[in-house]
Amino acid sequence: MINLRSIDLNLLTVFEVVYEERSQVRASERLCMTQPAVSHALGRLRYIANDRLFEGRTKGLIATARADELYVEIHEALNRIRHQFSESSVFDPLTTYRTFSLSVSFSGGGIFAPRLYECFQAQAPNAQLIFRTIDPSSQIPNLLREHQLDLALHNDCFDDPQLEQMVLIEDGLVIMARADHPRIRKAPTQKDCLGEKFVAAYKLLQSSRDVALNTFMAEVRERTVMEVANTLVVANTVRQTDLLAITNRQMALVCRQMLDIEFYPLPVAQPAFRLYLIWHKAYSDDPGHSWLREQMKRLVDEG
Repeated sequence: MINLRSIDLNLLTVFEVVYEERSQVRASERLCMTQPAVSHALGRLRYIANDRLFEGRTKGLIATARADELYVEIHEALNRIRHQFSESSVFDPLTTYRTFSLSVSFSGGGIFAPRLYECFQAQAPNAQLIFRTIDPSSQIPNLLREHQLDLALHNDCFDDPQLEQMVLIEDGLVIMARADHPRIRKAPTQKDCLGEKFVAAYKLLQSSRDVALNTFMAEVRERTVMEVANTLVVANTVRQTDLLAITNRQMALVCRQMLDIEFYPLPVAQPAFRLYLIWHKAYSDDPGHSWLREQMKRLVDEG
């Protein structure tokens, strides 16, 4: 095992910031160091780690697989040290001014944002809450790794060892139509549904691993004549047209309360629709982050 006395431990803080900023220029500004000093520190750490750690320059640094592994451990260790020497290591919601950022890729902010706001008003009145609904699924892991997001709520999990992922909700998909639709009433059959046209949130009609559901969804995609920004725009479009839409039951309940919309069971057997709560492992023991996760789980448990 390496002798830590032979390593300048300041190199670890430099590595942490360069990894998060993916730029030596921005890292030098954040660390109040010169860029040559940052570059020199990285060179020493590359020698110790026996790895280049980062590639590229013009469009930002790209971390190597070894850098990804090191960051998880180094960031967690440095955070533990920070907490030990910080008076704010015990998180107090009533006095915190922390900003919490969540990404809800399927536009579920309409479900969670008002209820979480009420929770913040009661327990953390000075904290700021940011709901993001525009992040492409492919960018969510990077945003979590770079700590631009605290939490992501997503309808699938990611193959990323740096992320913690838990099922927050098990739900089902439903057919949504305006309440006075001239043809869709009660429980429509597959034939009824596939005789209509659909509207969908952009790129959300994904393939399913279930054969029966995937076959039905493939036909729905062929019948989809309009794609819009998010699920709330889908609902408003459904309200004003004869188009149908597919969404999860939680979202459909919210839309029915807000708009003159009805929803019906999907006319095909389906596995559970799962919504995952996802965060970076480095935040697992963070008191403030733990509090946020607890509030999300409580909101779901209370319905």
